Amino acid sequence: MSYRSSFYLTGSINQPTVEDAFRFVGSRLQPAVTRVPDGEPGDRANWVLTQTAHFLDNPTLDVVEVDGRRLARLLPGTTADDVTFPRFSYQDHAAESYRLFLHARDRGELAPDSKFLVSIPTPFNAVNFFVDFDSQVEVARAYEKPLRDSVEAIQAAIPHEDLAVQWDLPVEDATVEGWFPNPYNDFEEIYAVTARPASWVQQDVELTFHLCYGDSKFGASPFMGDPPDELAAARGGRHIYPRDASTIVAVSNGLSRHVPRRIDAIHAATVTTWNKLAHWQPLADLAIEPETEFYLGLVHAEDGAAGARHRAALAAEFLDGFGLSTECGLGRHSSTQLEQVADAVDELFEKQKAGVA
Repeated sequence: MSYRSSFYLTGSINQPTVEDAFRFVGSRLQPAVTRVPDGEPGDRANWVLTQTAHFLDNPTLDVVEVDGRRLARLLPGTTADDVTFPRFSYQDHAAESYRLFLHARDRGELAPDSKFLVSIPTPFNAVNFFVDFDSQVEVARAYEKPLRDSVEAIQAAIPHEDLAVQWDLPVEDATVEGWFPNPYNDFEEIYAVTARPASWVQQDVELTFHLCYGDSKFGASPFMGDPPDELAAARGGRHIYPRDASTIVAVSNGLSRHVPRRIDAIHAATVTTWNKLAHWQPLADLAIEPETEFYLGLVHAEDGAAGARHRAALAAEFLDGFGLSTECGLGRHSSTQLEQVADAVDELFEKQKAGVA
């Protein structure tokens, strides 16, 4: 077996409540999963869109219409030092979900070694959605202060031995792919900027990254391209498939160069269209530290364990010892697709489930 006996969840799970998400993980995905998210139910399923009012109703920013979209920008004559944001709510959701996490773990619904995973979009992701291009770098710098306050509050509220903090990087991936213009000087500056929020995570808290392309099968992607099918079009989704593993390797290596502390895990999205050795060959250039777990999003509901094993065999020609995951979160999966993923995890890790090493 070329892959490790571990499975990574990135955040969202299509369950009505946090408690339901924990029960689903505990009953259908453990023991392969150790870092457990709360499923991001309700409005949080909209990811960074929860931050809309912080930008578009912010009196310290100007709001303009660009190609039919309302975008924030710096007021004339101002800099990042003049921009303020209200308190964010990431810490409130994390503290409440951690309380429910403890109850679930204490009742035996979650495995004893479970950690609570909190996922947060980086400042670059927020400004890419809400800020005019020429103001993105300055506004991202201003956004760092309240976001750092949130991360520090999360670490004050949750025991460090129980906590993992994940940074979501879809816009970083898209920019390195060349799908978005780069407001920074070069890609190296993107990695350096991303290292700043990573450094806010204390050494005894786990730090992870989600290198994301959106969900290709649902068209749930911020990137350009035609919808893959009518259902995706109805959701408003668009998608361009990444050519190969080059970008996930470049971003992983860049993070490894710049992040000043240990990186505990990197999750890298992949797509079903990578069906040739050439798609996976860039993995040979992966240069992360030995202590960093690396997860490939090889599991897709539509082709289950068989498809994941096929893609794992291709990837294993160039990289050994990686863990498995889905392409993105499970928030857009139907109940049937959730069960298909869980069945695939059962089959892929059947020896582990039975207690066999």
